[in-house]
Amino acid sequence: MPRARRSRCLGCVVLLLVALCFHRARLAFLQAEEQPVEGTSDTGNDLDLSSEREVLPAEVVPERYDLHLDLDPEHLDTFSGEVTMTLQVTSETPFITLNARALSIDMKSVAFRQQGSDAVQAPVDTAEDAELERVSFHFSENLPLGLATLQLRYTGQLGQDMAGLYTSRYKSLHGWKSMALTQFEAVDARRMFPCWDEPSKKAIFGLSVSIPSALVAVSNMPSASETTISRKKKRVTFLDTPRMSSYLLALAVGRFDSIRAQTESGTLIRVLTVPGQADLGEFALDIARRSLVYYESYFEVPYPLPKLDMLAAPDFAAGAMENWGLVIYREVDLLCNISTVGVSRKVRIATVVAHELSHMWFGNLVTMEWWEQLWLNEGFANWMQTHSVNMLFPEWHMWEQYVVQEQSRALSLDALRSSHPIEVPIRNAKEVDEVFDAISYCKGGSIVRMLSGVLGPDNFRKGLGLYMKRFAYQNTASSDLWKCWEEVSGIQLPEMMDSWTRQQGFPLLIVNESQDSGVRGVRKLSVKQQWFLADGSAQPGDGDKLWQIPLLPGPLKEVTQKGKQPLPLLDKKTDTWDVPANAGAWIKFNFGQLAPYRVLYASPTLRSQLSKAVRSGEASAVDRIGLLMDAMAFAKQGQQPIHELLRLLAAFKGEKMTHVWEALASVLGTLYRTVSAIQSSEYTLALQQAVGNGLLRDALVQTGWSPSEHDSDLLRQKRALVLALVARYMPQDKEVRKEAQKKFDAWFQAPTLAMKQSLLPDDLKTSVFRIVLTNANGNAQYQALRRYVKGSDTPQAVRLSIYKALGAAPRKDLRMKTLDMAMGGRNGVRLQDIMYPIQGVAAMDREGAQIAWRWFLQRRRAITGRLRGANVRLLGSVIECAAGALPDKSHANAVEALFEQHPVPGLERSIAQLVEATRTEAKFVARMEDEMSRPEMKEVLEAFQE
Repeated sequence: MPRARRSRCLGCVVLLLVALCFHRARLAFLQAEEQPVEGTSDTGNDLDLSSEREVLPAEVVPERYDLHLDLDPEHLDTFSGEVTMTLQVTSETPFITLNARALSIDMKSVAFRQQGSDAVQAPVDTAEDAELERVSFHFSENLPLGLATLQLRYTGQLGQDMAGLYTSRYKSLHGWKSMALTQFEAVDARRMFPCWDEPSKKAIFGLSVSIPSALVAVSNMPSASETTISRKKKRVTFLDTPRMSSYLLALAVGRFDSIRAQTESGTLIRVLTVPGQADLGEFALDIARRSLVYYESYFEVPYPLPKLDMLAAPDFAAGAMENWGLVIYREVDLLCNISTVGVSRKVRIATVVAHELSHMWFGNLVTMEWWEQLWLNEGFANWMQTHSVNMLFPEWHMWEQYVVQEQSRALSLDALRSSHPIEVPIRNAKEVDEVFDAISYCKGGSIVRMLSGVLGPDNFRKGLGLYMKRFAYQNTASSDLWKCWEEVSGIQLPEMMDSWTRQQGFPLLIVNESQDSGVRGVRKLSVKQQWFLADGSAQPGDGDKLWQIPLLPGPLKEVTQKGKQPLPLLDKKTDTWDVPANAGAWIKFNFGQLAPYRVLYASPTLRSQLSKAVRSGEASAVDRIGLLMDAMAFAKQGQQPIHELLRLLAAFKGEKMTHVWEALASVLGTLYRTVSAIQSSEYTLALQQAVGNGLLRDALVQTGWSPSEHDSDLLRQKRALVLALVARYMPQDKEVRKEAQKKFDAWFQAPTLAMKQSLLPDDLKTSVFRIVLTNANGNAQYQALRRYVKGSDTPQAVRLSIYKALGAAPRKDLRMKTLDMAMGGRNGVRLQDIMYPIQGVAAMDREGAQIAWRWFLQRRRAITGRLRGANVRLLGSVIECAAGALPDKSHANAVEALFEQHPVPGLERSIAQLVEATRTEAKFVARMEDEMSRPEMKEVLEAFQE
């Protein structure tokens, strides 16, 4: 990695001037490809839901904003603004209606001018709609058609709720300081200035700010000029942005340090931090530089801006936000000490950076036409983050991790009746936040991965390049992308892809084998599809769903379907397949886990062959992961006995691959929570002994407790996974307790932060802390961790480790103190971290889940008060942590009743999903309790340890 050069933000002028030369050339390239923008692209077969949307009137649309703000985030909690909007009046109307929220507009300042005229028109009436977040100006007569301007002044509030334009406080060597920054997606640009806050209303933004002279301002584009207003104040004017959506505008004002690099094509890249932390951005800076170069090559479209800033924010609600040219991150998702960072955090930073930078093309250059097409942004970024990081770090085996994490998240949520299609109708702004979920991101990414397998890598890439060039600076729908791929591949996609994007859920493929096919040398397989639901329920109409399923069989080189080739596709309920008998001893559909569906092998012969392939390692790691995750889903659903799942788990003894261990950790974590919910010490102990002796003890010997300088990243990650399971299954084992306490004491006694990090790596901290707290006789260790987490120099990653571990304290009063950290204050957590202490308590055991839920009922009003004004998804995370860890039917009823009485606008769907998932888990607990008492379960558990 090239050594990044350190600078103050104002020291980049020379490089910016060089970058501007490249910027002009890039704009010329893209503008040559750009088609005239008149409305949106041809949406072809896409669902026409526009008549149901609560959108702004189409008679007046923006072309440009010239926006000036006056703010001082370190001393004032208000700001003032003045904006001149260049408009296109397309139809006769006496109204101009735009979005505004929590802004005080000076109505006397509102002035309309037709282009080329000095005459000023003032509105005769103004109407504000707080519910729809709109302001409407009524003029005395119809406005003249063509170009015009609307000018107005206003004031707004600088809140601390991490939405719109807000302040973030941090402790520096010189006391507490504040910065101002923005978070607009999906519909919070209207909090900073009146605008057409809809993705299809693209415009050019000219921005300037008046700020204290000691502060620095950064935005999407480089500054064009700085002028002195007074001894203590200056004005910073930025270059015009490209044509873009309002939610991509960004601004940050504060005191920043930075490191920088430059790509071969001339793009300046910087990581900006609060003073003193810039060196922690080295790894992210290198990922950004390499990713940007890769994307330019992959899309065959240059990055169209002259610079790319990445800012680490002390307070940020999301993981990151892809503002064009100024990406803003949580500190923990951008900064790290590369010599001590845990592997999971390292991979997380790489994928978050790669995700956000892919948005510079998917989302920013080409943008979805409306929020129901959000998956076009997020599904592709979800796929691209894995694809690009896999190219940069092939030794990480990223696609194996993708199946464990991203695809599994998609399938878990989409197996609920309360799920939604990828393309879900969005009628108004309050519904938007609910589609920022695993369906838009993970299921969207999973069908992109399926398409890459169907089309092949060359056609897939060519189609994306065509899409980027054809629709640069425009808005699109899914059909635009299908057409580009059809042009380069000749494969008809709309019907197949509609079955995946427009209907809820995913299919279960049931495979059987005929005992006597009647033809020598041929195995006859039958395949059947049905809707997969996590609870195994069936209702009238469920059987009407039909998918076009790429069967993706393997490891066979060929599979014939009545002579049809090359792509085996199941486009009806049932079909049969003739497979050459000598093609191989085992057959797996969805080979490589390329598509988001599950496969149930009804034939004992097929299951036995696959189990042998798992045990021998003949099946690849990604296919072993897929078989295991499917088996877990079938056990929960009731399609297969739970002891069959445990029998399969036994085939993973001696497993060496890290991401297979990640899948094992997921399955074993679910089994532990389920058995614990039965409240039978006998059953819990039986499972702990079987797993501890059958899998974990040997695995811990293989990985050890302490890293070596020669360890690969994947070995370090495997060690962390195994130790996390040990903390769950073997926390009271004598040797485990002894080693954990030894590491805990050495870590605490180390005199410097560097020594602490070397003695106990970040990815082992939570597990070690949990083991120590679980076995603690008093509260000394708990109080020591609480004191340490308050230190101003404690790294954010260490804080998160402690927040998650504190819930392991066995005493109820200590768990209550941990939960109260979520309320903020002197001993509390930052607003962005509010969910972590709750998660730490609720996820430990049944008692912790009960305590967390009762605490939430007691503090509900105070929690919602603390989160008032923040993005509703943050409250959703709190509710999920506090209410989602108790797999009990009566608890599900209580949660449902609470939020029926006290609904949370914007979280209705999420809460319904939580309630349904809880009821499904409760059924699994009942099934587990029944099976644990049976002889075959006892037999399997005993055999597990042999």
